[in-house]
Amino acid sequence: MTRRLPIAARFVLLHLAVAGLALLLAGIAGFFLVRDLVMEDADEALVGRARVVAETFRPLLSADRPDTERIAREGDRLGRDIGARVTIVFPDGTVAADSAVGAAGVPEMENHAAHPEVRDALAGGPGFSMRRSITTRQEQRYAAVPIRSGERLIGVARVSVPGADLSRRLWKVSAAIWGTGGIALLLILLGAALAARRVTGPLSEIREAAREMASGNLSRTARVRTGDEFEETAETMNEMASRLGRTIAELDEGKARLSTLLSCLADGVIVAGPEGTVRTINPEALRLLDIAGAPAERRPLAEVVRNPRLLAFLDAWLRGESLPDRDVDLPGSGGGRTIRVSGTKVRYRGEAKEDVLVTLRDVTEERHLAQVKSDFVSNASHELRTPLTSVRGYIEAAQDALREGATPEPAFLETAHANALRMERLLDDLLELSRSESGAPALKKEAVPLREFLPRVAGLHRAEAERRGVALAVSAGEGPVRADLRKLTLALSNLVDNALKYGGEGCRVTLSGRVEEGGCVMEVADDGPGIPPEHLPRIFERFYRVDKGRSRELGGTGLGLSIARHIVESHGGTIRVENRPGAGARFTIRIPA
Repeated sequence: MTRRLPIAARFVLLHLAVAGLALLLAGIAGFFLVRDLVMEDADEALVGRARVVAETFRPLLSADRPDTERIAREGDRLGRDIGARVTIVFPDGTVAADSAVGAAGVPEMENHAAHPEVRDALAGGPGFSMRRSITTRQEQRYAAVPIRSGERLIGVARVSVPGADLSRRLWKVSAAIWGTGGIALLLILLGAALAARRVTGPLSEIREAAREMASGNLSRTARVRTGDEFEETAETMNEMASRLGRTIAELDEGKARLSTLLSCLADGVIVAGPEGTVRTINPEALRLLDIAGAPAERRPLAEVVRNPRLLAFLDAWLRGESLPDRDVDLPGSGGGRTIRVSGTKVRYRGEAKEDVLVTLRDVTEERHLAQVKSDFVSNASHELRTPLTSVRGYIEAAQDALREGATPEPAFLETAHANALRMERLLDDLLELSRSESGAPALKKEAVPLREFLPRVAGLHRAEAERRGVALAVSAGEGPVRADLRKLTLALSNLVDNALKYGGEGCRVTLSGRVEEGGCVMEVADDGPGIPPEHLPRIFERFYRVDKGRSRELGGTGLGLSIARHIVESHGGTIRVENRPGAGARFTIRIPA
């Protein structure tokens, strides 16, 4: 901050400037007034002398043939007597006498008819002028009066004094005036300095208190006891600081509440100012927009929002348009996400323009669930319609045979029965999947050694493995597994059943388990053809089949892996699948201890 003069110095300088200007103007006005008075006084004295001279020379000039030599001598004498330059001029402008040059120099003088004072006197009145004399080479003040004999103009009497004499008189009076003004100015400055000291004391206290208040110490009070406006100002400032402290505390509390509220919101919130900058943005919006690093507040929208569709939505609202909600896809890892953006306008008290508040809601899971629901209904309908149509067709064929008196083919009834069993398995799987997804009933966990549990699961599939010509092996380590044994058995059975069906004749299926730090790991592996890599991301979806035709031929419902995943996740565990190049597929289940 630029250093300025103290208020006391400015106070004194202000009085100096005002008083000095006033005295200067008064001095200038007085100077001109005194000058005019001096000139008027000088002119009156000169006119009086000129009239005395005129009376003296009237008899000499009234003669029919004036004696010019006598007139010249008389002019020299009279000039010495009155202490001024005396000049006598004939009506034609010829100089008859001049005390400045003497009688001998008069014939050499120029005609004076054109001189201003002489011209005015020849016109009948007194004449005055201030000019440089051609004869004496000095500044002269002239006064001239006409000399008359009755009504006849017989000459002009002129008297002059040097201008330097008048200047000396003027400067003597001016010096007295300026000296008096200077003394008055000093007295004014002394009074201003004393008054400044009485002012700066309270102001210094108020200034120090204001500095501490500005630095955050609102408990500081200004202590001024002068009984005047300064004390009132200090008390007002103290009250202001007190109220400001309460207001700041309330604002901080409100800001903290708002920040907590925005931080806890499940939706993202962005408030944009009319100038196109971010005013407020909550953590959820930062997460959805994948913003990290520097704070986003006060930054241009284009630097914070990189998605063109979302930025266009914000710009439209800032331009005054009211757009309906829309879904915007944001790219990112894992396929990105979809957010639903909604806008509204916000106007704060005292502001002419409106802000725009935009909410961001992550609807990725919502859209995914809607799609899954749609797919589920479609797939379930399709899976039920196929065996139901088959059952209906074979029953109708059997009815036709009975109406014709023939015996129905046994194969019809066997096929209808097989399809009915298929629908029963499908419904059982759907019910089990529904129970797994709903989270009820609660798990009934038990601890059982792996060497006892895994062979029991494998025993459920021995007959099917022998029928398909598949070798089913068990490798169980030491240690127990703690889980809902019925549900975990179902999950492992689904994996073993899939391995037996799709591994192919002559393959080997291995059910293994071991206890590791933090939990139990169980694996179902086969050395069959494996699963194509492009199907691995969707393998656990409901009704998803790698080979739809072959799966139905083998009696699969497309729900086994989905059921297994839900059972494992209900235990807090994980399930994953991987292809072993040239060695089939392997499913790994991890159940926490």
